[in-house]
Amino acid sequence: MGTPITGSSTQKVTFKPPEEQPKARPVSEKQKKAAVEPASDEFEARAAGRHPPVTLNAASPLPSDTGAAVPTNGTTSAKYQVGPPRRPAIQHDNGFLQNPKDPKDPNPIATREPSMSDRLAEAKWAVKLEAARRLRPDLKDATDAYSHFLSGNGKDRTFDYERFVTQDESGKKVLKSATQDTQKAAEAQYAAMIAKDPSLAGKPITFQITGGPIGVGGNDGKFPYPQTENWQKAIGGHSIWNSATVTVTPPSTPGGKPSFSMDMTVHAEDRYNFNPNQKDIATGIPDSDNGRFEQTGLAHQYTQTGSVQRKVSWPQGDIENATSNPINNGRR
Repeated sequence: MGTPITGSSTQKVTFKPPEEQPKARPVSEKQKKAAVEPASDEFEARAAGRHPPVTLNAASPLPSDTGAAVPTNGTTSAKYQVGPPRRPAIQHDNGFLQNPKDPKDPNPIATREPSMSDRLAEAKWAVKLEAARRLRPDLKDATDAYSHFLSGNGKDRTFDYERFVTQDESGKKVLKSATQDTQKAAEAQYAAMIAKDPSLAGKPITFQITGGPIGVGGNDGKFPYPQTENWQKAIGGHSIWNSATVTVTPPSTPGGKPSFSMDMTVHAEDRYNFNPNQKDIATGIPDSDNGRFEQTGLAHQYTQTGSVQRKVSWPQGDIENATSNPINNGRR
C-alpha cells in the first residue's frame, strides 16, 4: 500500500500512497522573528525536523524571583527558570529553502517559478496522498500533515501530541522522561526555597517553573525518535519544552516527607519540511522529490505545535512512583 508522505533519514519520513510521501513547511513571519538561539536543530535535521517557533505565552504577575534559574545542578535535560510558561528560543532549518551560505539564517531563500514537470510531479503526489488516506488509515496523522504541506499555504498547524505520547512507544518514553525532568526541577526549586527561608518548610507552597528546549529524536536516549511510520512522517525529530505549576504540601506527621503535585504541560514544536541529502525512512524516497515543491512555491513548509497536560503527584524523593493523569485529555 502506499501513502504520500515523506520525511528524511532516521529523522524524516515520507508518505507514499503505495510507496512514498513528503513533508515540509513554510516559514512564517512569526517564525522568522522567533528567537534565533538554536535549541538544537541538528537533531531535527537528522530526524527530519519540522516546525517553527511558537509565540510566547503572556505572563501574569510574577513572584519576585521570577526568571531565577532553578538549581538542578545538571540533573535535568533542560534548564529551568522560575515563572510562568515562556517559550524558549528554538531555531528551525528551512529545508530546501535554507540559505546555502548560512545554515543559521532564519530567513528562507526566494522560490523559483515551477516548470510543467514540477506541476505534474505535484499532481502525482496529490494522487498519492488520496490513495494513502484510503489505503493507510494507520497513517492518518502523517497524511494530515502532508496535506497541509501541499495546500496549507504555510499556515501554522496544531497536531495531536496526545496521540503521539499514547500510541507510539517512543512517544510514551518521551512523556515519561519529560515528566521526570520537570519533577526533578520542581524538587530542586523547592529545596532552594527552603534553604533560603527554612520557615517555608511547614507551609504549603505554590510556584511555577518553565524549561528550556529538549530535542526529541536527537542524541539523548531519554527522548527517542518516533518508532511508528505514522509519527515518523507526521513530526519526526522535533522540540519540546515543559512548564508546570507546582504545589508542595508539608507532611502531616513530624519527620514525614512533603507531598508534591504539579499541573504540567509538555509543549511540542516542529517545522514540517524536507531536507537536502535526506530520505524517507520507510520508503527510501529522497526528500528532493518533495523539496522541489518548496523551491517552487507549489507547497510550503510550516510550523506545527501540540501539547499534552498532566497532573502529577508524588512524595518528595520518590519521582519514579509518581501518579500521572491527563488534564482535559491533554488537549488545548
